[in-house]
Amino acid sequence: MNFFKTFLASLTAIFVTVVFLVIVMFGIIISAVSGAGGKSEVTVADNSILKISLTAPIVENNPSNPDDLPFDFGELFPGGPSMSKLGLYQIVQSIRKAKDDDRIRGIYLTPGFGVQTGFSSLRTIHEALAEFKASGKFIYAYAEVYTEKTLYLASLADVVLMPETGFVEFNGLTSTPMYYKGLFEKLGLEPVIYKVGTHKSAVEPYIRKDMSEQNRQQVSEFLGTIWKAYSEDMANARGGEPSEYDNIANDLVIGDGSQAKHAGLVDELGYEEAAFTYMRDKLDLDEEKELKFITFKKYLKTPDLNKKSAKDRVAVIFAEGQITSGKSQDGSMGSETIIKAMRKARKDKNVKAVVLRVNSPGGSALASEMMTQELMLLKAEKPVICSMGDVAASGGYYIAAKCDKIYAEENTITGSIGIFGMSMYTGDMFEDKLGLTFDHVETHEHADFGNPNFKYTDVEDAMMQEMINRGYSNFLKVVQEGRSAFFADSAAVDQVAQGRVWSGAKAKELKLVDEIGGLDEAIAAAAEAANLDGYRMNLLPKPKSPMDQMIESLGVVQASSHPLREEIKMLEKIKRTIPQNGIYMMMPYTFDIK
Repeated sequence: MNFFKTFLASLTAIFVTVVFLVIVMFGIIISAVSGAGGKSEVTVADNSILKISLTAPIVENNPSNPDDLPFDFGELFPGGPSMSKLGLYQIVQSIRKAKDDDRIRGIYLTPGFGVQTGFSSLRTIHEALAEFKASGKFIYAYAEVYTEKTLYLASLADVVLMPETGFVEFNGLTSTPMYYKGLFEKLGLEPVIYKVGTHKSAVEPYIRKDMSEQNRQQVSEFLGTIWKAYSEDMANARGGEPSEYDNIANDLVIGDGSQAKHAGLVDELGYEEAAFTYMRDKLDLDEEKELKFITFKKYLKTPDLNKKSAKDRVAVIFAEGQITSGKSQDGSMGSETIIKAMRKARKDKNVKAVVLRVNSPGGSALASEMMTQELMLLKAEKPVICSMGDVAASGGYYIAAKCDKIYAEENTITGSIGIFGMSMYTGDMFEDKLGLTFDHVETHEHADFGNPNFKYTDVEDAMMQEMINRGYSNFLKVVQEGRSAFFADSAAVDQVAQGRVWSGAKAKELKLVDEIGGLDEAIAAAAEAANLDGYRMNLLPKPKSPMDQMIESLGVVQASSHPLREEIKMLEKIKRTIPQNGIYMMMPYTFDIK
């Protein structure tokens, strides 16, 4: 039976691959033909409504339009990867463009089951929606399922609707990290950890089965800051006091639409047609008249009515994902890619100032250092302002520290100034689980250093810890040099370092951040520093096209057809989270706050 399962799975993977290649070739031909005939321009009819559906993952920058492809891979192969990633920058710009577009009368917001981004990014969208509503245009929101994130975006709507048979969950925020010590024990693996910092909890998942008290304290503090900003924004948008949302969360509002309405989280119960009726009334349309929706994806293609023609430019370099050496991949920030973007901005005479947009939990210490060295060359020629996104911690803070000015949101997660090294002793696993043993002959005493099948000697252990200590000292020095106006020496930085994680609001108090603000404020500061009256934006590095993303996803599609696809996804997540041998400036884990 297992043979036939494996055979069928392999056959399916081969079939999927062949079909994929055929469709890719078909897509290339279609693209070539349509390109030869000229690119059609999307027009916006009068009395249009911008429909924004935020059901796809939101990344910092993604100007590519998935509608340029003849299909969505995720729809073609259920369980396969979707190419429909949305760019936070593009979402905000489209909302602002619609605010000034007389053809757009309002927004229809359908956040769907869940919004896949952090709370800092959510607040950026929330602020753009608030500006749109302040212009006098309407916003209506409808969803079958609401959670804290989707209710937050919908809170600015004139009317928030859901069906009575829908589902709502409003019970506060939580962070639930995964710990690997038990797994390592079962496998016979022994992680060897070297660290500096009383709060450098990045190593905890490898050596503990639960949170330390220090880590529990810092997670509790920044979760509290995120909730404070959340409840204040909800109260400002829907009325009442922030404490009322604490009461609602404590009452465990989980249920259908009637419970959501009773709690004051939604305004009306009804199906989507009820939302259409509201919008028809707002536009004075008869019942039989069709509403004119234009999707967010299509609206991206429309020309910007207020596009600036200035020659000078402010470059925004998006540094997003776990820090690695090499080129950026999906979910990672490759130092080679970011360095290339920095050099391009430095050598472009039209670029007068740069904003480094950091959304990263950190990663490789070496890659962080390489990017920082390139940043110093850029900073010597042009103003460089940092804008922190959802997370800018550890290595993410390292590359931000020497910018001329640092902006963060109140609910940004930052700090984690610390360093750790890790290796894995595998000898017991091979001997106890597999019956394999190793022996060795060496020309010198430490020739086998780094071999995971042999434990480090006391001398090697001491050398590794000394290397980590030097790395931490260098981290403190980088921060002190970048923030010399606030920290007299490395010892002063050490008082707020030790691997401790802070919210953006607390980081400002501690002088790790200069101002509370988003990307817009950072761009304005960069333009001011370069004495620019008019300017255009230059977004770097250039994201991969949807077709390139599809080609890269071939292996993912094969995995998605495997009978153990869910297990494979979990193993991939663990693989990304558990570092290989080396030295890291990294957060304890990827915070998934729900």
